[in-house]
Amino acid sequence: MKRWLGCLVVGSVLVWTGSAHAIEGLTGSTWGTVIHNFNEDRFQSLGNVTQGIDWIEKGGYRLNTYGALRWRFQSNEGFYFNAWGPALGASIKKGPVRFGAEYYWEWSESKDHNGRALIFGDWYYDWDLLKLFH
Repeated sequence: MKRWLGCLVVGSVLVWTGSAHAIEGLTGSTWGTVIHNFNEDRFQSLGNVTQGIDWIEKGGYRLNTYGALRWRFQSNEGFYFNAWGPALGASIKKGPVRFGAEYYWEWSESKDHNGRALIFGDWYYDWDLLKLFH
């Protein structure tokens, strides 16, 4: 699976670049949440910080490679829930939709290391109803 992810990243860059170009952007993102559940007296936090390079844009599609740091923490029963680790990946994005593949190295209290190769699709869009109807 690791070879497949590496071949996807290298192949995408080679196919899309064709010749030398300046990078299109240094895009990054973050999200997170902090919760205190009073019924169970439990504190939780989870989040993600990502920094990437947009290598090329053609027809509104952007090729991006990135590194990320992910975490999740829970004060009660955290032994099975708490985890953190880095990730490396590549994605193609157009508008609010993104598809890609990544490898995530996860460390947790219940096991030393658990690596995961995965493919994904995600989206993000926000709006303001007052601005939509003016």
